[in-house]
Amino acid sequence: MNPATPEHRGKFKHQVFSGLAWSAGGRVAQQVIAFGLTIVLSRLLSPEDYGEMAMVMVFTGFAGMLADAGFTSALVQKQEMAELLTETVFWLNTVSGLLLTAITFAFAPWLAVFFHAPALKTIFRVVAVIFILTSLGNVPGALLQKRMDFRTLVRIDTWSLFLSGVLGVALALSGAGVWSLVAQSLANTFLVSLLRCASCRWLPRWRFSKSALKSVWGYAGNLYGFNLINYWARNADRIVIGKFFGAAPVGLYNRAYGLMLLPITQVNSVISAVVFPAFASIQNDKPRVKRIYLRAIGMVALITFPVMFGLLVTAQPFILAVYGPKWIGVVPLLQILALVGAMQVLINSVGGLYLSQGRTDILLKWGVVFSIVVLLSFGVGLALGSVRAVAVCYCVANILLFYPSLVLGGGVINTRASELLAAVAGPFFASLAMMAVVFAASRVLPPDWRAWWSLAVLVGTGAGVYSALVLAFKLSAGREVIGIIRQKRGTAGPVLEGV
Repeated sequence: MNPATPEHRGKFKHQVFSGLAWSAGGRVAQQVIAFGLTIVLSRLLSPEDYGEMAMVMVFTGFAGMLADAGFTSALVQKQEMAELLTETVFWLNTVSGLLLTAITFAFAPWLAVFFHAPALKTIFRVVAVIFILTSLGNVPGALLQKRMDFRTLVRIDTWSLFLSGVLGVALALSGAGVWSLVAQSLANTFLVSLLRCASCRWLPRWRFSKSALKSVWGYAGNLYGFNLINYWARNADRIVIGKFFGAAPVGLYNRAYGLMLLPITQVNSVISAVVFPAFASIQNDKPRVKRIYLRAIGMVALITFPVMFGLLVTAQPFILAVYGPKWIGVVPLLQILALVGAMQVLINSVGGLYLSQGRTDILLKWGVVFSIVVLLSFGVGLALGSVRAVAVCYCVANILLFYPSLVLGGGVINTRASELLAAVAGPFFASLAMMAVVFAASRVLPPDWRAWWSLAVLVGTGAGVYSALVLAFKLSAGREVIGIIRQKRGTAGPVLEGV
């Protein structure tokens, strides 16, 4: 079918809309489940338990990234995907997963010594199985994404999260401690890979081609290099804190960092999971890509900005009400990292532009610069001698890198940074005004109120003020979101005109 025909454009628009609707609905369900599980587990487990798991996951997450080497993303980006290439990537991932499991098992004692925590040796060896499990599900997941079968992907992720979470809670109730988190992680990875393989209905043949790999090596190699550098830049803070301050401080920091990332990853993943394959399929039509991206990032900002600014002013009642007094050390860290989160909404969004346009070479170069600045900021924070200093320095680094990130990312689709900022200006100023009102309200609440009551009043006030501002100023992103909801319910006509 000719991509330029009205029929194709209509089908494409339906796929984008349907993907956004399914991904958004699924992410909301997953966020509710994940948040509920976190609350329960945080009250059953200690910051030390979470700290030990955080230190393990830093290294296992890196090894899991090594197993793929960027070839799965290359399958999605490549418009014409040969069966031989798909099979080659599958077997490469599988062998890599096996090797990384063996390497992690062998080096577990040294990793435990590095963190001065002998108990981590066994945890590292058990968690290493994740690499094999993940490698088996990477290609089936890419095939489902390539087909834009987001309904299946959402169902898989949601059910896997729920079932593994139930297992984790059951073990925590029985007194398993950190092992409840280990079991939850393994079970989730196992279920995701198993269900992807079953749903994809694809079986690889015993074929491997070096020439097939070479056809995507330029793309995958640059992406792999970026992921390698970017991973350590984004996780070095937990390594530094874990090694020099101990398990409990890294547990508190990781909780704050995870709360900051939660709305960003959930909302951004909705957009990127749909927009990346969509952009890849129309990568040569830059004006069209630009239109979709600016509208998508406006919707992302509409949802994530108020959450970030809201967390900044409600951090104390939120932590006390949700997690309890033993997590009070999270409050100052969360307030600092909430500012980082507001910037990361835009910084992270440009990654899909590099990938869809095949410009992983630029992504790699910028990743080197970005990572050097971030790593230097962690070094300064460590020299200042506190976990809070590490968080402050990381925030300063993001401020310095914010505008250059937008300039380079937007440039690949001929979009100026000013256009990106204009797309999110409405949600930004509405969120800023909402934050001011909520802060003023927090100053007049009785100090002896229960944390839940204060949180409920402040969240209600913030939601009311923000909604009123969005409606009063008729923000375009708000109209987009309302239009998508109405179209999903069948009460409105198409809202994605121009796509």
